[in-house]
Amino acid sequence: MSEFNEQEFQAGIRGTEWHKEFSKEYGEEPDLDTKDYDYRKAWAAGKRPVRSEFDGGKYHWPSSLDSGEMLKSEDHPTAWKEHYMRKHSVDPDSVGATKEQFEREEFSRAFNEGGTKK
Repeated sequence: MSEFNEQEFQAGIRGTEWHKEFSKEYGEEPDLDTKDYDYRKAWAAGKRPVRSEFDGGKYHWPSSLDSGEMLKSEDHPTAWKEHYMRKHSVDPDSVGATKEQFEREEFSRAFNEGGTKK
């Protein structure tokens, strides 16, 4: 595995259409040091943002690596979608599922198995 090059990462990510789109929409550059998403790990693994048909064609980064390792923290507002996709093999946006529905489903599953969800 090659050593991570911060300068190449910064130049590369700042040159993406995602970075331009984000900066234009929010009036500031994305926080590449956020605890909610590991952009460096995604970049080093060759992951790049793709346009989402469910969010008006805006760019989105993948939630996890091919190995299953999460790139989003559990605190990320859409981390639940990765867990939904793993369980149901479908993007929750494609079926109109919400975080609240998924949480109820998980609670019900845990309850029916005789446990409690922590």
